[in-house]
Amino acid sequence: MDSLTQIVLGAAVGEAVLGKKVGNKAMMYGAIAGTIPDLDVMANYVTDTVTAIEWHRGFTTPFSFP
Repeated sequence: MDSLTQIVLGAAVGEAVLGKKVGNKAMMYGAIAGTIPDLDVMANYVTDTVTAIEWHRGFTTPFSFP
């Protein structure tokens, strides 16, 4: 899923879950929470490609062991 879709989906879920309790901030919180899984892409800047892919798969699918 691309980053824009992650942000929009997170904002929608945040509004659906927290909308009445938190108000307009629910969309912002949801957008931030939707973006967090994509932040592991920063590993490309500090490691080689194979290790970065390994980290990405490890962080996003913690229960799928080979």
